[in-house]
Amino acid sequence: MNMDNESLSIDNSTLLRDFNETQPNQEWSPFICYGPSHLPTFKVSLYLNGNRFDGHGSSKKRAKINAIMQYKSFTMNCNADSETNNTIESDKSTLKRKCTFLMENSLPKTIALESQVAIHQTTETPVSKRNYTDNLIEYPPSKNLAIEPQVAINQTSAISMLHEIFSGQTLTYEHEQSHGLLETISVIVSGNKYIGYGKNKKEAKEIACRNALKSLSEVQSIDNLKYKNQLEMFLTDYGDSKIIDYFAGITDKIYQKLEFIENKFKEYSVIASIIKMTKEDLNSAQVICLATGTKCLSGNYLSLSGESLHDCHAEILTRRCLMKYFYKELMESVKGYPSIFISDSNKSKFKLAKDITFHLYINTAPCGEGRVYSFSDTEHQLNRLSRGLLRSKIENGAGTVSVFGREFQTYDGVAQGERLVTMSCSDKLTRWNVLGLQGNLLSNFVEPIYLESISIGSMFNLHHMKRTIYGRIENSINRLPQSYKVHKPKLRGYSILPRRSTTQSSYCTNWIVSEGIEIIKGSIGRTIENKLSRVCKTSLANEYINLCSATNNLLTLIENENNVFYDSLKNKNENYVAAKNELLSTFKSLNFGTWVHKPEELKSFELHVGKKSDNITYNSNNQDCES
Repeated sequence: MNMDNESLSIDNSTLLRDFNETQPNQEWSPFICYGPSHLPTFKVSLYLNGNRFDGHGSSKKRAKINAIMQYKSFTMNCNADSETNNTIESDKSTLKRKCTFLMENSLPKTIALESQVAIHQTTETPVSKRNYTDNLIEYPPSKNLAIEPQVAINQTSAISMLHEIFSGQTLTYEHEQSHGLLETISVIVSGNKYIGYGKNKKEAKEIACRNALKSLSEVQSIDNLKYKNQLEMFLTDYGDSKIIDYFAGITDKIYQKLEFIENKFKEYSVIASIIKMTKEDLNSAQVICLATGTKCLSGNYLSLSGESLHDCHAEILTRRCLMKYFYKELMESVKGYPSIFISDSNKSKFKLAKDITFHLYINTAPCGEGRVYSFSDTEHQLNRLSRGLLRSKIENGAGTVSVFGREFQTYDGVAQGERLVTMSCSDKLTRWNVLGLQGNLLSNFVEPIYLESISIGSMFNLHHMKRTIYGRIENSINRLPQSYKVHKPKLRGYSILPRRSTTQSSYCTNWIVSEGIEIIKGSIGRTIENKLSRVCKTSLANEYINLCSATNNLLTLIENENNVFYDSLKNKNENYVAAKNELLSTFKSLNFGTWVHKPEELKSFELHVGKKSDNITYNSNNQDCES
């Protein structure tokens, strides 16, 4: 049917009322609600004269009106009784415009949202559609498993279910201290505490009760026919949500044990951790390092000696802490002590011990490509030109911008007031999933080490994260050296929208197992005592020199010299450099932009190659926490 594209304002109340008066034999199915909580879509079916007409819309009312429009369009095409058509509108051209208006404002969103990622997401399975009650009780995240949409008939909230099933107990709720972007509520059932996170207390409480039901159903049989189907649905999504919650829990447990001089140092918006596991056994999970984030370095504090941290976002600091941990473990292996690394006979090359994997947890989506489209984006604009672009952080600001128009930067330009450009966390994650977590220098000793999984605590969208981490380059990068690849970690997360944070701490914390905490002031890229960070370029480069000395592997440095330039060290590993160049040229060939490097002057500082360096001061309180 050819429909006029002209939009027309309609009195929906009149339309519904007239239809109800003239069609007493109408029957409606229960509503089905799916899609993310901030952008739900409703579906309903109208049964009339032996036919079914499906309606979709952003509200129940719009879904019903859409179904009526489908019915009216059908009867008009079939030359049905003109009296029925004239009940709502006598002018058929006006009716066509009404149909067009409603279909344009409902169906495209529906088609898009049916493929949109649900609140909980995994890499392996399609999206399940979220169920709600008819009175729109907002449920916490439901996993996207390969199950058909179920009719949401009088679905009960997890809070009510828990109180009814455990009616003989007094359930205790506590508002836990929330340092990040999400509210935290706990519920105590049978002596065990279950945590829930949400954008507000109500949602956090609901999720806590749902987590309690999931956990209790797993360890004991809950015989309740009334809620059998709902409990089974809860359990279908328990796998990945249990991992995310566990990672979040052990990360928070470490953080809460840390001692801070002042409370202002403890506040944060974003926290990230790297977790080591053995044989994919969740009980073996151990937080190796964690960091909270703040804004990046101010251009006024650039260091020509590699002594300032340029990027103080949480996931970036956490990865730098992991490299520090790698150096320590390599030295332990050299000395013959227990280590995650196993050396060859010459102790010049090492490999990661079997079955050890590393997992990244972030309490919210990384800035840049993985975050900028995760709010209420629909999936029907797949060829959007702005997707996949490299993005950079803004000095002294929040958010990211495209790198186009700022593809290189100079030291004197920044010194004169140009904003310092730092690549987004999303782009750096892509880079780690090609080049590895170990970085350039450590590649002389170990093969690339990749993340086994990435877990996101909020604002997660599977489609966008896949594209961010590997999708935008996987079919275009093809000349990587041996041992390098486009790695595809398992992705999981919640798409809960966190509460908006109007303030951000000027400080960030990093912690490494057995080494304690370090507090950084982001704007200067140094510790609060104005000392060098243990994870700045100079510190990590000295760790590398010490490792070379311990392994008699100084050939990777410049022979017969006591000093070496940092940039010359970085150029020694030809395979790593070739892999990096291939990645960056792929970004450019796909018109995603040019990777913006820091000014060359910041890389050409000199390092001492003699005996073990002792001129670097670390700020470590040696606060060790059980992980």
